Amino acid sequence: MSTQKALELLGLPEELAPFEGQVQTRTTRQLRVYEITDFTGVKASTYYTCEITPDVTQDFGMYPFNYAAGLMYHGGFSAPQEDEGDLFMIKPSAFVTHAAPSSLAGQKVYYVETKVRFKHTTSGAVIDYMYEPFETVVNGKAEDMKDPLITCGYYARTIRKGSDGKPRISWTSRYPINPKRRLRKTELLKIMNISLNELMHRMRTSWNIVKVSPSTHITSIAMDIEPLPNSQFKSVVYINGQDAQTFDFELLTNSFGKKYTGYLWQWRLYNGQPSTPNAYGSTINIGINSTADSTITLQLGSENEFNVEQKVLTYNADQTEVARLLAYMEFLPAQGKNENVGKDLNLETGVERLF
Repeated sequence: MSTQKALELLGLPEELAPFEGQVQTRTTRQLRVYEITDFTGVKASTYYTCEITPDVTQDFGMYPFNYAAGLMYHGGFSAPQEDEGDLFMIKPSAFVTHAAPSSLAGQKVYYVETKVRFKHTTSGAVIDYMYEPFETVVNGKAEDMKDPLITCGYYARTIRKGSDGKPRISWTSRYPINPKRRLRKTELLKIMNISLNELMHRMRTSWNIVKVSPSTHITSIAMDIEPLPNSQFKSVVYINGQDAQTFDFELLTNSFGKKYTGYLWQWRLYNGQPSTPNAYGSTINIGINSTADSTITLQLGSENEFNVEQKVLTYNADQTEVARLLAYMEFLPAQGKNENVGKDLNLETGVERLF
């Protein structure tokens, strides 16, 4: 097993190496605003209080390396940056003017800042997901972000005098309500007496990392497309930084406490319309047996086709703007998790990217 190889294949810096392991649980926290109807005065009054609900921890499986790679290469997040011993990945806020055919065409919409922190704790390590809790679109219209509405659940609560004459909570709604009005950032932060950064921290979702051994547990999955002489290419499935054909990966425990019995392994060509209808939208699917040699020969031609006997994939570079070859794997049985990964090769430019 090789931590460094796993980081290399997923395009991650060495600073993330200490966070190798499995996410096995997720902890969530929610902001609640209570619309209070108070009957203890001369006449009824309405006001608002706010609180963060207690932590709720549930089973959840994920691989920290794959999560970080997804943030960087698909989520628009920065590479990890160290700050006071923690690693931060940041997706900065941005105003985006939507174009047709979007229902928001012509409107400038604010996209909130999001931070992901990799942090060591006394009990292990954690990935904290934090974001500006702002409503940016309301009833189909972009919001004015000078003092944005806060995203949260609203609940009703009634205050009455008890038998001792003191105010008490007589009723709280079980489910969210449509409030008389919604709070904006300035008012909510004043009620809670905290800063925006503290609010983001207290509302965070935490992915709890368990330190496990790569010799007994899956800690990462990756794909590679290896160029060979004579226009040949080889697809390789990597588990924990090791070629899956070189060891018995079925002995390893996955992120939700099970063991896999195999994986779907394919080459996929994307170049014009599919030759036959399929679930992937690709032009040609080429299945690979997990014990077979995945090497194929690539050549230009007048149409897209695959010669099974000679293992030659022909593609027409003029059929579409971008011809892509994808090496893809998906664990089986998925059991609702669908853990998968791929490597995408642009046949026009030779550029690879994480799928």
